[in-house]
Amino acid sequence: MINLLPYLLPPVIGAIIGWFTNKVAIWMLFNPKKEKRVFGLRVPFTPGLIPRDQILIAKSLGTLIEEKLINSEEIDSRITKEEVNGKIKELMDKAVEKNMGKLAFLVPDAAMYHVKKFLAPKISELVKDELFNFLNIINFKQIVEDKVSSFPIEELEEAIQGVTKKHLTYIVSLGGVLGFMIGLVQVVANMYLQ
Repeated sequence: MINLLPYLLPPVIGAIIGWFTNKVAIWMLFNPKKEKRVFGLRVPFTPGLIPRDQILIAKSLGTLIEEKLINSEEIDSRITKEEVNGKIKELMDKAVEKNMGKLAFLVPDAAMYHVKKFLAPKISELVKDELFNFLNIINFKQIVEDKVSSFPIEELEEAIQGVTKKHLTYIVSLGGVLGFMIGLVQVVANMYLQ
């Protein structure tokens, strides 16, 4: 009878080791949450990667938001002159109605039309220019940095894993598959080297 143990054991052990090491590596992204010390010396890899670099991650996200997502060029390309003019005319209608009330009927429609036609483009340019000033005042980069850096690490972990859970599971499984394949290569190598 053929003893299959020498042929099965290396791939099975390789699969377990591959699966386990990837599982630990992913766990180490988020854990431990706090720095650990032994005899006053910091234990390597504590805290985990994300808790340790939370502020750096926050700064990086803030920069991404400011430079790539919410910047004046992007907003300028999305706000068309027609949209702004239309909104300005709508706001002017509301302002006239609110401020003049029942006296609005005294202003002829033709006169109001020409006033809107003349003022709307000028006001829309002013609004567009001021919008960029308001965006600079709002400082989305700083808001993102402040929020992400002060986010409880458990919630940050939950948010990241909520998005990446499927992929992280594939990575763990891939570790098992690669470990199994390495074990098979070892069995084949042992067969030919004996």
